[in-house]
Amino acid sequence: MSKAHRSMTTAVRTASALLVSAGVLVAVNASAQSADEGPSETRAEGPVAPTAADPTEAQASANPATRPGPAATTEVEPAADSTEVQAPVNPPATPVPAAATATSAPVPGSRSTPPVYPAGYPYTFHPKPQPDPLEPEGPVTSWHPLRFAVAFESRTSWLRDDGAKRLVKPKRPSAVGVSLQADVLRPRADVALRLDLAWLDSSSSSYQSGSSLVQRLESNLFSLGIALRYQLLRWLAPFVRASGGLGWDKLTVAELHDRQLFAHGTIGAGLALRGPGLLLWHGDHVPFLGLVGHIEGGYAMAAGGDFVLHGDVPSSSEKPIPTSDVRLGRIERNAPYLRVSLGLAF
Repeated sequence: MSKAHRSMTTAVRTASALLVSAGVLVAVNASAQSADEGPSETRAEGPVAPTAADPTEAQASANPATRPGPAATTEVEPAADSTEVQAPVNPPATPVPAAATATSAPVPGSRSTPPVYPAGYPYTFHPKPQPDPLEPEGPVTSWHPLRFAVAFESRTSWLRDDGAKRLVKPKRPSAVGVSLQADVLRPRADVALRLDLAWLDSSSSSYQSGSSLVQRLESNLFSLGIALRYQLLRWLAPFVRASGGLGWDKLTVAELHDRQLFAHGTIGAGLALRGPGLLLWHGDHVPFLGLVGHIEGGYAMAAGGDFVLHGDVPSSSEKPIPTSDVRLGRIERNAPYLRVSLGLAF
């Protein structure tokens, strides 16, 4: 019987030693897990109950003031094998805000950018507009077509009729005037139809042969012309032109005079010259300005007429001097001509 009692005592001691060893192992494992997680871990919902074999953990649970520190551990559920412990569950990571990039909006009030005020604020900052670096400065030239022009004209004629030569002593009388020109039709980029309205004036004085009488001839011509132009080069364009209109001549010899109205027309061809358009300053409605010239040769045709000189006798005179009409004969106005013009186009 003593032998059986000794065997039971040995079994009880062995079981007690195994229980104490298991409790120490669990306590050491829990302490190591708490040291790894640190103070950033969240506190578990409930404390882990110490085993009866660890009197230190039991005393700490009974008296919270004597707990070793504020670190908390997550609850660990032992697996089937007491030597394996589940890995701690970490809380979800907080996203780190992205750093400000170079394209972020400027901070209001900084030195680099003006402050932004709401609409209608009386002291809103209006930045000064900066010139466009691609916009040319100063005069700008262009070869685009210039539609309108104002020109000074000169026309020289070579008289062929003997009667006209007697009235006009210069063999090559010249007339000067002005013209208004405009392109009215452009069917193609290099073809244009142009209209011009011109006025020419000429006058000449001379002495009649064999007498001291002075004769004076004044001529005025109004004409409307149409020209078809082909742009051969950007500065050179040949053209053909025809014109027609009305004119009148006034002949005065001493106290006698006569005036005639006649129709006239021309047909000719020539060259049109132009310079580049120049933009003197920038603006919304500033046109390009350029020089334009014409050289034209052709033949002028006009109706002939008979000059008959007559005088006006004052009705208040008591003894009027009898006068009679003086016939000078018929003159012809047909003659070749050379026309030159120079003007400002826009």
